[in-house]
Amino acid sequence: MQKKHHPLLALLLALAMVLTACGQDQNAGSQDEDGEGDLFTVTAAVSQAQDTLDPGASTAQGGETILFHLYENLMRWTDGGDGHAVLSPGQALSYEVETDYAGNATYTFTLRQGIQWSDGEAVTAQDFAAAWRRLADPANDLPHRELLSVVSGYDQVQETGDPSLLAVSAPDDGTFVVTLNGSPAYFLEELCAGAYTMPVREDLISGGSLADGSVTNGAYTATSLSSREVELTRSETYYDSAAVGPDVLRFVTVGDSESDYEAYLAGELDLIQDLPASVLQELESTGTWLPEAVTATYAVVLNTQQPPFDDVNVRQAFRLAVDTQALVDALGDLTARAAVGLIPYGVTDYGQHEEAAEEEPAVPDPNAAPVQETPEPQWDFRIHSQELVTLPESGSYEENCRQAQALMAQAGYAGGGSFPVVEYLYVESDAGRAVAQALQSMWQEQLGVTVTVRGVSQEEYDAALSPAQPAEGKEAAGGEEAGSAVPAFQMAGQLLTAQYSDAEALLAQWYTGHENNLSGYSSDAFDILLDSARAAVSPDARDAYLHDGEAILLNDAPVIPLYYLGGSYQLRDGLTGLYRAPDGVYFLSAVAEAS
Repeated sequence: MQKKHHPLLALLLALAMVLTACGQDQNAGSQDEDGEGDLFTVTAAVSQAQDTLDPGASTAQGGETILFHLYENLMRWTDGGDGHAVLSPGQALSYEVETDYAGNATYTFTLRQGIQWSDGEAVTAQDFAAAWRRLADPANDLPHRELLSVVSGYDQVQETGDPSLLAVSAPDDGTFVVTLNGSPAYFLEELCAGAYTMPVREDLISGGSLADGSVTNGAYTATSLSSREVELTRSETYYDSAAVGPDVLRFVTVGDSESDYEAYLAGELDLIQDLPASVLQELESTGTWLPEAVTATYAVVLNTQQPPFDDVNVRQAFRLAVDTQALVDALGDLTARAAVGLIPYGVTDYGQHEEAAEEEPAVPDPNAAPVQETPEPQWDFRIHSQELVTLPESGSYEENCRQAQALMAQAGYAGGGSFPVVEYLYVESDAGRAVAQALQSMWQEQLGVTVTVRGVSQEEYDAALSPAQPAEGKEAAGGEEAGSAVPAFQMAGQLLTAQYSDAEALLAQWYTGHENNLSGYSSDAFDILLDSARAAVSPDARDAYLHDGEAILLNDAPVIPLYYLGGSYQLRDGLTGLYRAPDGVYFLSAVAEAS
């Protein structure tokens, strides 16, 4: 029997094939190993190429996000329900804390039963001890080893080169013990849930397979690593695999914000960061968008060791004469936020700042499973500070300027008269130049002073800002007597960051004699507050000391906070389950296609 061809039917079939092909973008169209079905693939852009997946050695931007998918620490980050990460038990199911008479905490972690590496080997407490000793060992020269400076014995390890002196131990396969100097509130977040202290197996270190991420204890393992992309696939041994969505995660090094956005529109990327200005303007026009938090503040550092900024009245006047919102507007970066203090948004306050409602005591159920210990509710340091502690000046900018002019007159420079010409130094860039020119104009208009601005290379900048030392006789933070060297700069634009996201880490840069104390600032009251914060066992007390320390710093004005850096991102429509942490860390393991 002869077949008859129906023209309309053929056209419809052809059209269906085209539409099917168009709907299968590269992010969802790869097949599983048996060639049956499609693997759910999510592709994210990262800003820098990754040269290693070794947790202790990774430094490239975007590396933290990748490491969090490959490995799991004692604690882990889960979705708090609002798209932000919250601390939860990880490879350790529970922990106990004991504090000695001097306030030094000892944490004992009990690992989950049955946790495995991706090659089937059991994860043990020895893997955590090995990782921490390896990180602390100065012979390895790993970039993040100062994270462990709060662990007892760390200084001895640095002096002797013997990592066994670090106060970490594994009494048995399921128990990891660490003793600290003091009771740092950030210990669980930054060390026990951090990317750079992930467990490692000693045989992987010696075998050279640590850098490729092929054997991990997290939700994914790495199947490829190149300058162009990193590809991860689901681990079959991860204990919480039911909570993992994508089969494949691809982290692609693309380019600038415009090219990334074009790739996003073309369906080549599911998650992008650093959105183009035009997209940010649309988001900002909604009135509901805020930049993603980044632990970085751009500020003016003043040299307090030489005139005219050795006078606190002059420093305060220069601070009050800065309109931070107008400066951010002049900068033109919609991810920047005007600073109201030194500590940026996204840094945690660790205390319990609101009283829980009283409840009737419940009768314990003898058959109930033991309740796992969980961290206290977390507050944002900046938001809490604005609410209760270090509110910005209550008056308008005009009132602030009148106060600034009065302070200048009190210092002997009424109307700017007899005030010397001073120089503002910055690293040459479009943003740095815009900030410098805005500051120059504000100080000239409001204080009647002349400030010259000079953009230089990073090398010239570093040479000019060799740390200022306090007056002779004042002890440095480490107990050593400081000298009296004075750097050449007067004012400088400085990006302030820290090794980890914590208020103390940022404030400590103004502790007397600190190696990063570029201003030469010295205050007994400020130092006492920071010492008290370090010694505090109570998170509430620690928070209070740090907030008061920031208030003193703002009043003494060795530094003028200008703006907080921020970030941006966009997830492909139709995907849900993304959550994130400050500093551009994104968690993709729970991403799913909306039903």
